[in-house]
Amino acid sequence: MSTNPFTLAALATTAVEGLAVVGATEDGSDEHRSQVAARLADGETALLVLPRSVSALRTAEEHEAALAALTPATRSRLPFEVPAVLGSAPAGRSRVFVLTRLGGTPMRLADVSPAAPGLAPSVGQAIAAIHELPTSVVSDAGLPHAAAASVRQGLLDTFDRAAATGSVPAPLLERWERALGDDRLWQFKPAVVHGDLQAPAFRIEGGRVTGLDGWHALSVGDPARDLAFLLGSSEFGSVDEAFEAHAAARGIGDRHVRQRAMLHAELDVARWLLHGVDRGDDAIVADAAGMLSGLVQRVDRDPSAAIEPQRLETMDLADVQAYLGESARDDRTAEQRLDAGFDDEREASAGR
Repeated sequence: MSTNPFTLAALATTAVEGLAVVGATEDGSDEHRSQVAARLADGETALLVLPRSVSALRTAEEHEAALAALTPATRSRLPFEVPAVLGSAPAGRSRVFVLTRLGGTPMRLADVSPAAPGLAPSVGQAIAAIHELPTSVVSDAGLPHAAAASVRQGLLDTFDRAAATGSVPAPLLERWERALGDDRLWQFKPAVVHGDLQAPAFRIEGGRVTGLDGWHALSVGDPARDLAFLLGSSEFGSVDEAFEAHAAARGIGDRHVRQRAMLHAELDVARWLLHGVDRGDDAIVADAAGMLSGLVQRVDRDPSAAIEPQRLETMDLADVQAYLGESARDDRTAEQRLDAGFDDEREASAGR
């Protein structure tokens, strides 16, 4: 169900004083929201959004709050465009939101492939840029902040509910239980996360990421959450490139980020199952069951799907120095870095 583009454009003029729409066209409406691309008199294009359900309205309001938290100073740290809210206004029992419209083309997961050289590293670098933002961006705006223990507990809750349905194959339950019970996976420093990254949130142009949308779940949490969508791809080499670019751009030692990303991705299927159970929708339940069955087959034959912590190989002194980026003369600098690392841990333990 959609709204006539010019009707929505008329509503939008109440949200932004002086808004002059000279053209409008439907732009991705669905059952939950009407969306219109409006051409403005100054030559710019705005996106007009009218939520059509309670959940869609809540998401739009959360998106508005998150975009407000991304101040101009914060946006200057990001190597891509982010929408800006131009205004919003009541529209019956909903609200109409007017935002700047991102250029580029919505990305498909299939685009992250050897056919688009450079795109996989660009995706990894874009995600890393989010994770490198100061956590104060989120805390100052009063947005959610989850410590590592809270992230783990949330996944445990999903595991328990999914197990109670009796619809999850035993090998998956055993796999998830081992990962959730292994403390080594959960020793990470929370970071700013987009929180709901899927391929269509990215806008791409010329083989690189130029924009990123869908910020309603902006928070502090597990950076692996933002990488999970990549693991649905069969282009394993390109996925590796994205993860490697992410790690290089961050430069921190989160050795198990890929394993946690895999666990997040697998438990997303469990959430889909629970969604079907909660709605009493047999079609969704059956779809989720098929996905879980396919997942069992994949993890049995695909070494890249491992969620067991990787054992570190023994390194000699030269290897250790190379790993730290230090020479034998830089003992003092290495010590300072180690002290800084302990300071970061103390800061995280204090409740960041």
